[in-house]
Amino acid sequence: MTRVLLINADSTGLPPLSLIKISTWHKRQGDEVSFNMKNPDIVYGCVIFKRNKHLADGWRFMYPNAKVIVGGSGYDLHKELPPEVEAMPPDYSLFPEMDYSMIHTSRGCIRHCYFCVVPEKEGRYRRVEKWKDGINPNFKKAKLLDNNWYADKEWFMETSAYFRDNKIAIDVTQGMDIRLLDEEIAKRLKELTIYPKIHFAFDDWNYAEKVKEGIDILNKAGIKVRNEVLFFVYCNGPEQVEDAAARADQLKEWGALPMIMNNIDVPKTQEMIDLYRYCMPWNFWAVKSWNDYSRKYQALQRKMICLRKKK
Repeated sequence: MTRVLLINADSTGLPPLSLIKISTWHKRQGDEVSFNMKNPDIVYGCVIFKRNKHLADGWRFMYPNAKVIVGGSGYDLHKELPPEVEAMPPDYSLFPEMDYSMIHTSRGCIRHCYFCVVPEKEGRYRRVEKWKDGINPNFKKAKLLDNNWYADKEWFMETSAYFRDNKIAIDVTQGMDIRLLDEEIAKRLKELTIYPKIHFAFDDWNYAEKVKEGIDILNKAGIKVRNEVLFFVYCNGPEQVEDAAARADQLKEWGALPMIMNNIDVPKTQEMIDLYRYCMPWNFWAVKSWNDYSRKYQALQRKMICLRKKK
């Protein structure tokens, strides 16, 4: 029996799907698998964020007698699971508190956004034919990990019908492509139970007109955009704060809520942090614009500094 240790370098967020598929494969070979194990024979590590890549260098010293295998987009974009492991259903028993399935109905993407690793890591858009194998029948919720869910509209209508008909609530974790939205797709989204909100992306001014058209389509379908929709607004770094803020303010004018997605591999400046805070609902709907918020926030900061000096 082989002793298998799994390590998630990032520790927060969703469990790495690759690791829990590896767990299923090894357990079917009769091996022992755990996230907490001494003297393992094999160590599998997953690194999603580049900032944690250095952690993997230490695993070979920590486990000198083990075979160490590391993957993940933050470590190696070209490393893939063997086909027989990729085909495994996730081992949800590793996380007793989990009450949702994790699935891809498709891989890859039709877009080539400058900040996105998906085209290089996963390649062209394609269907995942056995996607239902990842669904735990005891769960009534699912995390959908598709990069561009309705890039193939026919496949979207088929897969989404399954969630609707089986009353499975879904969290579409990625920002959906509003440029592809039409009335039929919006009608289907309205029929689904999507939590916590329906996610779209507004990462470039070049398709601002499509964003406005999409919001109009959503409203027409009966989706309450202000309360039920969230737009991911990407900010690549300090140089893009004003651009991201302008996109956020444009969404305000259209009655939609943004969420700033700062580049996780770039150290955050105070202005990047402030912009993220500005887009929190209690701030976003309470002030007129980013400039209005930033002026008030800076004035408050100066006042607090003065008070601290007096003490």
